[in-house]
Amino acid sequence: MTKDKRLLTSLEIRIHTEIISNNQFTICIADNGEAMEKSVQKLLFDPFFTTKPVGKGTGMGLSISYQIVTQRHGGSLKFIAQAGQGTEFIVTIPLIQEC
Repeated sequence: MTKDKRLLTSLEIRIHTEIISNNQFTICIADNGEAMEKSVQKLLFDPFFTTKPVGKGTGMGLSISYQIVTQRHGGSLKFIAQAGQGTEFIVTIPLIQEC
């Protein structure tokens, strides 16, 4: 039980926001867990892709998020995954939306 408690206290999720230009801001969400395998990275934004067992998820979350950020808001959704350093998602969105 002590081992699990140490493990939980060493995991981190970091959230950072920043205005990067006159019309763009970023939201960065990062963790320090194990990075995703390359095979998962290639499929991450594909509709219906999931790493969960059958019946335990639809695999639509990141696909829908990608569509909303890119198509509806004209932004971008990227990630950086590095072995031993975790994964960071970077959402960039214009401050002023085109109508």
